[in-house]
Amino acid sequence: MAAQRLGTLLVPVPGLSGATYPPGTTVTVRGRGATVDAFVNGDWLPLSWWEFSDGLREDIADR
Repeated sequence: MAAQRLGTLLVPVPGLSGATYPPGTTVTVRGRGATVDAFVNGDWLPLSWWEFSDGLREDIADR
């Protein structure tokens, strides 16, 4: 199993389920590089590097 870390969405991102997650949403990130796999409550979000920030960003979540 790949190492996981937490990240924060910087832009709205649609998940595989069809739900769209707003900026500030905390995601579990797997992988490294230009694209990664991210998950929110089991929903898969394929992310590009510019769509998320590593770690939790409370200032983004408060917007």
